[in-house]
Amino acid sequence: MSIPELLSPAGNLDCAVAALEYGADAVYLGMSRFSARADVENFTGEDLNTLIGYAHGLPRPRRVHVTVNTILRNDEIDDALKILELLRDNQVDAVIVQDLGVARLIRKYFPELTMHASTQLAIHNEAGMIAARELGFKRAIPSRELTLNEIRQLADVPGIELEVFVHGALCYAYSGLCLLSSVLRDSSGNRGECSYFCRNNFKVESCKRHLLDSGCTIMSMKDLALPDMIRQFSSAGVASLKIE
Repeated sequence: MSIPELLSPAGNLDCAVAALEYGADAVYLGMSRFSARADVENFTGEDLNTLIGYAHGLPRPRRVHVTVNTILRNDEIDDALKILELLRDNQVDAVIVQDLGVARLIRKYFPELTMHASTQLAIHNEAGMIAARELGFKRAIPSRELTLNEIRQLADVPGIELEVFVHGALCYAYSGLCLLSSVLRDSSGNRGECSYFCRNNFKVESCKRHLLDSGCTIMSMKDLALPDMIRQFSSAGVASLKIE
């Protein structure tokens, strides 16, 4: 039974260094644009260069994954190419991708970059894993809403690694497929701006009869906290355990 990678988030350079100092095998982070965590500090090119030099220079070298995991508009492609060039030149260990157009750009212009399929791609079955593998992804991060048995089945697909969340938020829909925030608040989760509208309190009415009392979070799922399942994930063949 192989030991999975422990993958930690890094909202800024100090957080990344702290995560590596306390035992993370890898960190993932976003740049100033095209990150699904648009509301955090994120990284400049200089910070990224400093972190990669530090992580790769440790006695036990660590890995740095960078998110380019929002959907892009046509007028953003040139800027995305500049960021991808920066990631290539800094020798990042992987790029986490949602938009298949971005995946195509990477395959065409930056084949040196390793691609990981974002959870926003909503891969949730073996066919999705196979499709990701055939599109050039080395690793898939499936929907967070899967059962342990479903995760085992995905981990059995050859030629592509599996990364699963062991801590963090759950989506009311399959990850990446909910448009509630986009429709009601004009802030799309697929553009890194989810307003988490589903976590609000609601009162539901059917005709004139109240079905639920006011103050119920009827759409909000319990968040992930799965430390007791780490051994099961490991025995299932999961390659990476991800903290949000």
